[in-house]
Amino acid sequence: MKFKKIFFSYSRIDSAFAVKLALDLKKAGFDVWIDQEDIRAGSEWDLEVEKALTTCDCLLFIQSEKSVASANVLDEVYYAVGENKRVIPLVINDCKPPFRISRLQHINFIEDYDSGLAELENNLNSDSMQDIKPFNENETKKNTGIFQVKYLAILLVVALASIAIFYFKDKKPAADQSVSEIAILPENFMGQWTLKNTEPAASDKSGYLKISDAAEGKVNVETSLQFYYPKTNDTLFLSVFNGFAVCNSCVLKNEMGFTDQQIDIGAQKYTILKQNQPGGKKKGDTVLNAGTNNSIRASVSLQLINKDSVILKVTRPDTVRISNEILVQPFTYSFMFKKDL
Repeated sequence: MKFKKIFFSYSRIDSAFAVKLALDLKKAGFDVWIDQEDIRAGSEWDLEVEKALTTCDCLLFIQSEKSVASANVLDEVYYAVGENKRVIPLVINDCKPPFRISRLQHINFIEDYDSGLAELENNLNSDSMQDIKPFNENETKKNTGIFQVKYLAILLVVALASIAIFYFKDKKPAADQSVSEIAILPENFMGQWTLKNTEPAASDKSGYLKISDAAEGKVNVETSLQFYYPKTNDTLFLSVFNGFAVCNSCVLKNEMGFTDQQIDIGAQKYTILKQNQPGGKKKGDTVLNAGTNNSIRASVSLQLINKDSVILKVTRPDTVRISNEILVQPFTYSFMFKKDL
């Protein structure tokens, strides 16, 4: 089998479909993990889910109207995307997919379950699906005319770089030299960047930034961000922030905005039991009641600090309502990235 462990991510509303599919895949010999079937009695539910999600190498996302609105489900999906795990959306009813996975190849189960199952098994058994990554890689262009144009552009960039190297050979900038003191050339900033700090501070955070060549002196910039809000004693609170932004064929500048972005904010609501309930639940216990995940509009910009440091900012200048009970106040979140060596 191609995959060692396959994780199911789904809304509880879609449990019947998810369990049926999991059992069918197990019968076909796949190592499937689904919470309703594979968590033993007495185990810590959250810890078992986290363990399975961490050790899996493929995630099946049961895409439905309920799952795309579930903060818990999207947390699992976005984690898998961020860890470069294979994510396969399985569409079971017509709904708009989350922005970050809208480009992924999906399998349609709406019209015919059996044909969808056969296609899924074929893909899980082979390399027929493209590798899924959290960003789009530049495809090799086979057209000779396009290749020639690109080749000339590369020669031009190399020539400009040679001139810059000659000019600055006696003025090599220090690592902490500001952008205003060095040449803003694409080759000075292209590569992978790692998230180091956030403002406000968050102990649980993840993110990536990639700057790649777009030819003709331009760059592609792609970034993904996630952090969890500090826990509070409130029974209704913001839980998670997810951001994804892209700027294709952009001119590199001291500060540049992203034209394509998706910002999601999740919230959770808990209730406290007022009396004992069957199953060992006692008065005063806290029980998860509901989670929401809402998309909002915000501006995203990238500021070049030096060749090794950049800051990405996400700003919302006014208050926005994400549910009947929760308002998100105006904010500016900052994310510091360091270039990988």
